[in-house]
Amino acid sequence: MAITYYMVQIPPYLLFIFLTFSLGAFAGITTYLVRKYIVVTILRSHNEVTGFIFLAISSFYAFLLSFVVFVVWDQLNETRANVSNEGSSAMGLYRDIKYYPDSIASKHLKTVYLDFVYNVIDEEFPNMAIMKPSRKTPESLNRVYYAMEHLRPQSPFQIQLVAEMFRHLNQLDTYRGLRIMSIETEIPYPIWLPIIAGALISIIFVMLLDIENSRMHVAINSLFGIIIGMFIFIIIILDHPYTGAIGIKPKAYKEIFTLEAWANEQHIKVK
Repeated sequence: MAITYYMVQIPPYLLFIFLTFSLGAFAGITTYLVRKYIVVTILRSHNEVTGFIFLAISSFYAFLLSFVVFVVWDQLNETRANVSNEGSSAMGLYRDIKYYPDSIASKHLKTVYLDFVYNVIDEEFPNMAIMKPSRKTPESLNRVYYAMEHLRPQSPFQIQLVAEMFRHLNQLDTYRGLRIMSIETEIPYPIWLPIIAGALISIIFVMLLDIENSRMHVAINSLFGIIIGMFIFIIIILDHPYTGAIGIKPKAYKEIFTLEAWANEQHIKVK
């Protein structure tokens, strides 16, 4: 499990402050030490070359950070779309089961299906938040398939409705599989090496620039470190779509239970 997973457990504003302050302080303190112990005339004599190389390195590093941010943002949007499609299929299947003409078969199938929905909410999504697989949810989904396969439609309308139910169930299963696979889409360790190395190299080159006012030099490099910290914060937050404050939640599945509760209340009032 990546260290970034544990970092996402920190409240976002605290993580943001920690990353920006740490990199800003590191850049500022090291710049102050360089200014104190390195002869300024040496920096001045190489300032033009240093500035040119820094411009090239910072451009490539900015491109790298932008590319990584784009990748994790695209993965997050794709994951949200799959979860949304899964929720739509789950809601459609719930309505098909609820209004199936055979009340006895409908009641049994709805019980099995609501057990699956409960396991998704209570076990699968919490397990995904800690990057662990679920055992109960696949078993309960298999029971839904089994119960649906043993339906005995008696009319053309029921046959058509069962076919529609299977379509929704297969779609749900497909999008659920994509959701499960998306747990493993976090940024691999090798990608973090150039991100961290690029940050250090860029900060070092700012240290080597000849800026006449030492306080201004320290402030500029500190702000540069803060900006790098902001980019790294964005990458870490977006890298774990089911964990932390912005983690994806099973809203559609919870809405099914809400609709079921409202239906039970209406049924009680009618009685």
